[in-house]
Amino acid sequence: MSTLYEKKLETLNQTLQKLCYKADQGSLLMVEGRKDEVALRKLGITGEIICVKNDSKGVVDFLDEVHECASEIILLLDFDDYGTALLRKITQYLEGKPIRTNSFFWKKIRATTRGDVTELEGLPSYLEKLKKHVKTLNV
Repeated sequence: MSTLYEKKLETLNQTLQKLCYKADQGSLLMVEGRKDEVALRKLGITGEIICVKNDSKGVVDFLDEVHECASEIILLLDFDDYGTALLRKITQYLEGKPIRTNSFFWKKIRATTRGDVTELEGLPSYLEKLKKHVKTLNV
């Protein structure tokens, strides 16, 4: 019988595998800051990751440059109110431009963690906690 911890761990691992594949296929990943990029690298993501907050330009100027670099941008912003608002702003701004915005992974991670993770940088430690719970239950 599978526990809630096992289901969450399995879902997150599958989601991260799919994310890794998309990144390797050339999709651009957008995060808020450098710590979020480090967290994704810790999880094995090897594709191109850009940070919104690490650019001296405003978000709009930044997006004007970025949307010409790839055919798809995967938005992986924080799950707090600011990240949610930024995700909406970016999606609306890029609407009609020749780049697809993808928030599937953001939605999937957010739904799976159910408020336990509010910042992307906390995802690696959350996964470690899930692994420990699953290991403890299977002893």
